[in-house]
Amino acid sequence: MARRRELRRQRRLTLLVQFWRLVAMLVLSGGFAWILLRHGWTLPGPEAVILKGGAALETDQVVEAANLRFPQPLLEVSPRTLEQQLIRSLPVRSAQVERQMLPARLIVNLQPQIPVAQAVRQGPAGRERGLLDAKGQWMSLNDASPQPLTKILVRGWNEQQRGYVAELLQQRDRFEGMLKTIVIHPDGDISLVTTSLGRIDLGGEPALLNTQIETIIHLNNTLPEHLRQARKSSLDLSDPDRPELQLANPPVPQNAKSQP
Repeated sequence: MARRRELRRQRRLTLLVQFWRLVAMLVLSGGFAWILLRHGWTLPGPEAVILKGGAALETDQVVEAANLRFPQPLLEVSPRTLEQQLIRSLPVRSAQVERQMLPARLIVNLQPQIPVAQAVRQGPAGRERGLLDAKGQWMSLNDASPQPLTKILVRGWNEQQRGYVAELLQQRDRFEGMLKTIVIHPDGDISLVTTSLGRIDLGGEPALLNTQIETIIHLNNTLPEHLRQARKSSLDLSDPDRPELQLANPPVPQNAKSQP
């Protein structure tokens, strides 16, 4: 009986020792794992940020827009938060961020948002300049902003008329290079400023746009040159079936003014 009790005691002692050994190993493993995660997988500098996609941006521009500070623990970087921040700060259509463990790197895939025209709008702080893409979406200006594809200027941009402006920008080639400015009036009506027909009032009905553009092209090709090149002329195309061309009154000769 005494020997059996001694064997049971030794067995319990052995199990207790093995248990504490296991606890010690888990604590040490957890500590090493935490140190590895916290300090081992760390982005040492901007060279650990790998850019992909077609955006013409420098690594320093992306690092600054992302507010990354090096050395940066990799697991402290939230890909979703970083993606949203890059979209807000850079002229990109989309951003995808991926963390890579071995080696510790940040893979950033940026798809560029290509500006088509310059734009001006009335913001909370006053007059604000920016850019528009082919969908008429506003792009804020910053040091990383590329040059727009055209010299077209959109004045008075607002979200309500974005679709109308997008349609004009997408059909800009039909104007054969004479479209200079798109003006959005406070009442929603739209006017164009062209090189050969002066000001063209389109009204505010997008459904008429295709017919209006055809009428503009026809008039530009058929009107006499002295009418097409008339300065300060205006063309009312709010009803494209009945276009009205208004010419500025010619200046009165100086000698005529002096006659009684």
